[in-house]
This record gives sequence, C-alpha cells and structure tokens, in this order.
Amino acid sequence: MTKPRLALIGTGGTIAGATSAASVSTDYQPASLSLAAVVDTVPELRQRYDIEVTQPMQLASYDVRPEHWLDLHAAVMKAVHNPDVVGIVVTHGTDTLEETATFLHLSVDTHKPIVVVGAMRPATAYSADGPANLLDACSVAACPGAQGRGTLVVMNGRIHSGLWVGKRHVSSVEAFDSPLAGAVGEVADQAVQWFRAAARAPTVAWQTPASWPRVDIAVAYAGVDETAMRAFVAAGAQGIVHAGLGNANTPTAYRAFIQSLPTQGVLVARCARFITGSVTRASVYADAQHGILTAGPLPPHKVRIVMLLGLAHGMDGPAIQAWIDQILLTA
Repeated sequence: MTKPRLALIGTGGTIAGATSAASVSTDYQPASLSLAAVVDTVPELRQRYDIEVTQPMQLASYDVRPEHWLDLHAAVMKAVHNPDVVGIVVTHGTDTLEETATFLHLSVDTHKPIVVVGAMRPATAYSADGPANLLDACSVAACPGAQGRGTLVVMNGRIHSGLWVGKRHVSSVEAFDSPLAGAVGEVADQAVQWFRAAARAPTVAWQTPASWPRVDIAVAYAGVDETAMRAFVAAGAQGIVHAGLGNANTPTAYRAFIQSLPTQGVLVARCARFITGSVTRASVYADAQHGILTAGPLPPHKVRIVMLLGLAHGMDGPAIQAWIDQILLTA
C-alpha cells in the first residue's frame, strides 16, 4: 500500500529547542535541532508516511520577520505544486506561529492542507510536547477532510483555523485556542474528527512582493496621545493599525489626527486592542467617510498582516475593506 507523501518544512522554534537538562522546560535554546532530527524522534512518522523534509530557515520565532515569510511561501508553493504531496506541515516557534499561519492562510490558494505546528516545551525536555504535536499535525495533513480548509494549526490535540487561533498562555501546553471561532476539530491517536464543514477565507492574488510596505500597530491606553503614530508616519508607514480601547475607541484628543492620516496617504484600520469581540463600523465616527477601515473581530497583529498583503498587492483602502469583509464572511 502506498504511503501518503507529506512535505515537512522546518523553520526552527521550541519544537526544535534544546535544554541544558531534561528536567528543564522553560530555559532553553530554540531552533537547536534540525527538523530531520526532530522527525527521527518519532519513528512512527516514517512508518506511516512518505516524508520529504526541507529547512528554509532555522530561527526562534521571535526573530521571524515578513521577509522570512517569502522564503517560507516559496517552500510551501513548491510542495503545493508537487502532485505527489497530499499535505504540508510547517514546524514553527509559538511566539509568532499565529502570524505565520495567518499569512499562509491568506496568501496560499490551494485545496491541499497546510498545517502549522509547534511546541511549548523543548525537544530535549522530559515533558516535550513536540513529538505528539508533530504526529498529530501529520495525521491532519494526510486527512482528506482537511482539504479546502486553508492553513490549520494543530496544538495539544486541537485543530484550529490559522486565521482565528491565538496564543493565550506563555508556557502551558494548552496555550492555543480560538476564543470566538472555536476549534475546527480534534485529533487523538491519529484519528481526526471535524466539528464543522470545510471553509476558508479568500486569498490575495499572490505575487511575490519586491518589498514589504511598512505597517505599524499603535496601541491605545489611558492617557495615550498621537506621539507613536507621528513617529510611524515619520518612519514611512503606509499603514497603521489602531488597536483601540473597548470597541476600538479612539481618545477624543487625537481623533482629528487619525482622521487626517488617509489624506496623507497613510491607511488606518481600527480594531480592539486585547479583548475579544467584533468591532462595529462607525462606532466612533464615520469610518467610511474618513477612509478608515474596521476589522471586525480580527486582533491587531492579524489586521496588520491583511494590510501588509493588501498594500503589497496594490490594493487601496476600499479594496482592503472589501477583502476584510469577505474574510469575515467566509473564514
């Protein structure tokens, strides 16, 4: 019987981390082991699957930048275009895992499953969760039911949409969840169960950007003023995400400044800073009148990725707003 072929793409992270002692789980050096070495710790992987391993980068995920996403995108697309590959697994550090998963979800148009997986504990710890997570991720990537769902994240036996998942704890193996959307499925003993039908957000019409536009996040807090936004504009920002208070509220004192930014060629999107819920349009002022975007329930760092992709592909404010609205309808 022919084994399913999976493309495993390594980027580093805790799942490839090493500690000074096996009893240590939080003080370690990430990205110490190759993906091939990590795969070798789970013999069942090669027994179940025909695996091809590539390693475009070896980083702690706190060092991952949008420039690295271009290399990762190229590696993923190579696997997508290989007719023998049925699924793709990307190992990644957890600090920016949800951002990379969102990028892939919105930039790779394929029916093939793309599964991003990491670990909260290093590979050399007694309690390492990476081997089980990796085995689960491969089970999902090889599952026909995973097709047409875009990029997924598999952690701690749960399957999440790459768009909605977030890291909610600094060290627990239960760190990842999707507070609004919920998990899309679960996996146990290599058996995959889905909670709802396949669906995915529309992707950008991908063309490799020559360079990324500058898009920054300005976080609101009691007593905030426009100092950070002015600095971002001076640094050449083409877009600013305003992570506002409550329902993405902006302090009265600098609403006029924010409203003026689109006329200066700086696109602004409003979203909530650290709380869950869907931001309503025109809740503070007439957003459309001022050319300001609203992002529903998307958190600031994911709104930034939408803006990065949109601006890099020549989309103006109304086009990006329309894309956001489509994403929220179909994700």
